[in-house]
Amino acid sequence: MQLNKLAATLAAVGLAVPSLAIATNGMVMEAYGPIAAGMGGAAMAYDNGTAAMANNPATLGLMADGSRLDVMVGFVGPDVQTPMGTSEDEAFYMPAIGYVKKQGNLAYGVGIYGQGGMGTKYANGDKAQVSVGRVIFPIAYSVNERFNIGGSVDVVWGGMDLVADLNPAYPGKEIDFTDDSDFTGEAKGYSVAAKLGFTYKLNDAITVGGAYQTAGNLPDLEDGAYTVDGFDMPPVVGLGLAWQANDRLMVAADVKDVMWGSSMNTVTIYNSDNGMVVPFKQDWDDQIVLALGLAYRFSDAFNGRVGYNHGKNPIPDQNVNYLWPAIVEDHYTVGFGYAFNKQSEVNFGLSYAPEVSVTGTGPNPPYGNGGMTIEHSQVNWQLMYSHTF
Repeated sequence: MQLNKLAATLAAVGLAVPSLAIATNGMVMEAYGPIAAGMGGAAMAYDNGTAAMANNPATLGLMADGSRLDVMVGFVGPDVQTPMGTSEDEAFYMPAIGYVKKQGNLAYGVGIYGQGGMGTKYANGDKAQVSVGRVIFPIAYSVNERFNIGGSVDVVWGGMDLVADLNPAYPGKEIDFTDDSDFTGEAKGYSVAAKLGFTYKLNDAITVGGAYQTAGNLPDLEDGAYTVDGFDMPPVVGLGLAWQANDRLMVAADVKDVMWGSSMNTVTIYNSDNGMVVPFKQDWDDQIVLALGLAYRFSDAFNGRVGYNHGKNPIPDQNVNYLWPAIVEDHYTVGFGYAFNKQSEVNFGLSYAPEVSVTGTGPNPPYGNGGMTIEHSQVNWQLMYSHTF
């Protein structure tokens, strides 16, 4: 009887369960690859290396003939302040690798990209982490000198750790599943998604590009007794342009619609050992993301980049939670590329998201976030070494 009362209480107060999100552009990164990262995330209409497979695979058709290998590491550094204290998790690393071969009109390859990885951990033991990544198989075809098409098949994986005291009236952690890995998660799930994109050269200076990414509808994330249902990755559609103003300056701009409204609605956590069922609404809003970047070639070897990215916080104030506060909105970026020779180069992108503060408007604690103020800022970077042959 006591257990049934606990389960009923948890089901009724789902706002106590954390919003499961990566705090950049919601659950997706503001940029993939350091070239795009230095330019505010804009990447739809110019050659940005093998990161194209995570952005717009059609831009692989803009590469020169030959093979390219990119090895990258990304870093997400959140600073989260809440009534529970300061989150102890302040560093998350995401490795990536991509290989593409272009021969004539055809380009193809394979890559592994971490789509995101972040979390929070507090002194009382409450903890929430999620990791999402993709194994990507891209292909691009140059129809003619102006028009490229491309697509990819993506194997998507998701992993989650969650330790939470949902109701202080009951002792212990009502939800508790976690592992020791920084890259997986105790509860896991896999699915398949796809992308389709294009680039078209309007004239010698302006190229437009766009891509559509299908939803990555993950099946239930499972770990023994625990099951997480309803945690999905959204469909994304984007359109951008690149303007080669002169032989040194390029301007790029993208707009993307990240359709959270069709993916992050109700997430339910089940525990088969004790019959606990915790359904809760997320009801995220669709998110329009704007990205603007400038690249300037100072010399044949050195390129400098600056950019700006804006995506309004997609989580309604009544659902925001101290465990997964995905509330940052603006990113200011800088970066550079340096070519050691014709075969080897390094690229770096740095992103700063200034502090954002949100106060919850849900029910009052312990059953909700009413009056709870959360502050969040970030410093992120990506570093990549490239070799062409």
